[in-house]
Amino acid sequence: MIGIDLGTTNSLVAVFEKGGPRVLANELGEELTPSVIATSEDGGFLVGRAAKDRIILDPKSGVACFKRDMGTPARYRFGGKEWNPVTCSALILAEMKRIAEMNLGTKVSSAVITVPAYFHDQQRQATIEAAKIAGLTVDRIINEPTAAALAYGYRHPDQETRILVFDLGGGTFDVTLLEIFDGVVEVKSSAGESRLGGEDYTDALCQWLETKHAWKPELSQAGNWRQRVEVAKRMLAVHPVATVSLDHRLVEVTREDLQEASASLTARLRPVVSRCLRDGNTSSTQIDDVLLVGGASRMSLVHDFIRDQLKRITRIRIDPDRVVALGAAVQAGLSANDDAVSDIVLTDVCPHSLGVELTKDAGHGRLESGYFAPIIDRNTTVPVSRSRVFNTLHPQQDHVQLEVFQGEARMTRENQKIGQIQVGGLRHQAGQKHPGEIDVRFTYDMNGILEVEVTVLSSGIKKRLVVEQRPGSLSKREIDEALARLQPLKLHPRDLLPNRARLERANRVYAELVGPARDHLTAVVDPFESALESQDPLLIKQTAAVLDSFLRGFYEHEGESQPDSDPT
Repeated sequence: MIGIDLGTTNSLVAVFEKGGPRVLANELGEELTPSVIATSEDGGFLVGRAAKDRIILDPKSGVACFKRDMGTPARYRFGGKEWNPVTCSALILAEMKRIAEMNLGTKVSSAVITVPAYFHDQQRQATIEAAKIAGLTVDRIINEPTAAALAYGYRHPDQETRILVFDLGGGTFDVTLLEIFDGVVEVKSSAGESRLGGEDYTDALCQWLETKHAWKPELSQAGNWRQRVEVAKRMLAVHPVATVSLDHRLVEVTREDLQEASASLTARLRPVVSRCLRDGNTSSTQIDDVLLVGGASRMSLVHDFIRDQLKRITRIRIDPDRVVALGAAVQAGLSANDDAVSDIVLTDVCPHSLGVELTKDAGHGRLESGYFAPIIDRNTTVPVSRSRVFNTLHPQQDHVQLEVFQGEARMTRENQKIGQIQVGGLRHQAGQKHPGEIDVRFTYDMNGILEVEVTVLSSGIKKRLVVEQRPGSLSKREIDEALARLQPLKLHPRDLLPNRARLERANRVYAELVGPARDHLTAVVDPFESALESQDPLLIKQTAAVLDSFLRGFYEHEGESQPDSDPT
C-alpha cells in the first residue's frame, strides 16, 4: 500500500518501510512530480515535468491546477479531446502508481490518498473515482493536515504537544489544531478555503507587476511570463530581493512588493485561523508549535503572519513539500497493521456541518422552506452517530423528500446538497404513536462517508442512504440578485437595506458558531423574520434590538465594533 499526496501544483508518492516513511523519486530523480498533463506537438501524451514545460511554451496544449475543480462539471479541451478534473487526476494518480511500481519492483493496487481538510463530499468522491480509473483501490481518504500531523507524531512519539498545522499549498489553505500525547494524534478542529494557495499569490504578483509597469505579455508568452514570476516568488522565500525579466529588461521585486501585491489574499488567512482556534476552544497562547505544510508556506509573509497573529517564531521541522506524503505513508502503515506504528492512534473530525433542509412556520399562515437543520456539527470527532426527530407539516401528508446538505450557512441554498431520500407511510392513522414523526440518524466515518438512516417512528419502517452521489456546485447567485433588486422606495421591510444587512450579518455569524450557540442565534433571528413578515414597525424594532444585541456581543468578542442600524 502506498501513500499519495495528490497536490494542486505537485504530487508525491511514498511508502512505509522498516526504516519509516520514504518518498519515492521518478526517473529524473525528482520526488515532486508536477500535477500537469499535456499533449506534445506530435500528439503524444505528456505528464509531470515534461507536461509543465510544454504548457509554459503553449498554454493551450494542456492543463494544470485541475485539483481546484474536483467535484465540479468543469471541462478542458486540448489534444483533440475533452477532459474533466477526474480524468486529469486519474492520470496523475496512475503516474504515482507507476513510479511506486518502478521503485518497489512489484505491482501496487491500493493507496491512501490525501485531500484538503475542507474538501466536501463531492470532491472526496471525485478523488475516489479518479483512483478507480487509475487502477487503485482507495484504502483511506485522509485530510492533508492530519497526514502532516501523523508524520510529525511518528517522529516525536513521546512528545506531548498541541500544534497548529498551517497548510498553504498550491491551491488550497487548511488549518488544523491537534493534540499529540502518548502516541495519540487527536484532531480538535479544522478550517480552510478550497480556493486559496500559492498559485493565487503568483497570479497576484503577475498582475501587480503588469499594472506597475503598464505592460502585458503577448498571449503566446503568457505561460513563460508566469513561470518567471513564479521563480521570482520562490526566490523571495530565501532572499529579500529577486529579479524578473519583463519586456526585455530585468526588474527587481522585493518581499515588500509581494506583500503589497497579495495583501487581499493574506487577509483571508486570518478568519480561517480564528475559526479553527475558536472551534477548538484554544487561544494562540496555548499552541506549543506551528507545523508548516505546503510549498507556499515557505513565503516570508506567511512567517510574518504567524509571528504577528500567533506570536510564534516558525521553524521548519519537516520539509513542507514532503510532509503530507510522508504522513500518507504512515497512514498506509497503520492500515496495514505495521508493528512500527502499532502505538499510534489517530482521531479526526467532521470538517463540515451535516444536516437536512426543513420548513418553518413563518407566522400569519406562511410556511418558509430552505432552512438548514444541522445534525452533526463541524469539528465533531469521528466516527460519530447523531440523530434528530422531525415531523410532517400536515396530518394528511404521506411522503417527505429529505434533502441532505453540508455547510455552515443558515439557508440551504448557500450550502452543498449531497443527497436526498424519499420516505413514505407518514399519514396520520387513528391510535398511532408518534404520528408523522421520523427519526433521522447521521453516521459519519473516518473516510468522510455519510450514512443516513430514516426511521418512521409510527411503523418502524427504515430507509437508508449512503451519500455517494455528486450534486451541482454551490452558487450565491440568488443572494446577489436579491441585493440588486433593492429599491429606495416602497420596499417591503425585509428588503430595506438595514434589515437585509442585519440578516446577512446573522448568516455570517451563524456560519461561525456551532452547537447551543447556533440554537441561541436561531431563537433570536426567527422572531425578527416573523416580525418582518408582519410589517409591524414596532414589532420589527423590538425584535431587531434583541438580534443586534446578540450580534454586537459576537463582534466585540472578535475585537470589532458594529454600528447600530435603524430597523425602520
